[in-house]
Amino acid sequence: MPAAPRKSPHSHGPSEVRTRKDLAPLIKRELKRLGKRLRELREERGLTQEQAAEMIGVHPKSMPRIEGGTANPTVATLVAASVAYKVPLRDLFPEEEQGT
Repeated sequence: MPAAPRKSPHSHGPSEVRTRKDLAPLIKRELKRLGKRLRELREERGLTQEQAAEMIGVHPKSMPRIEGGTANPTVATLVAASVAYKVPLRDLFPEEEQGT
């Protein structure tokens, strides 16, 4: 009889960050702002979503979701976007304007 798979002592289960009622609306809003900023940078450079996806290293079908704020891009994807668009990583997260 095979041994039962061992659970990692570091495994804590799935993240609950997106399901927490106090954080979920904030996360959704910030993902929308991030997506809007990424779309602005792409359009300023005259790139299609397909061209941007190639430069960043993501699947072209991911770009509408990232720019629409419905995807949760990894830090590596954000670093790749900052390199592709030739902006500092912090420029992907502009200060929030007053009244927004």
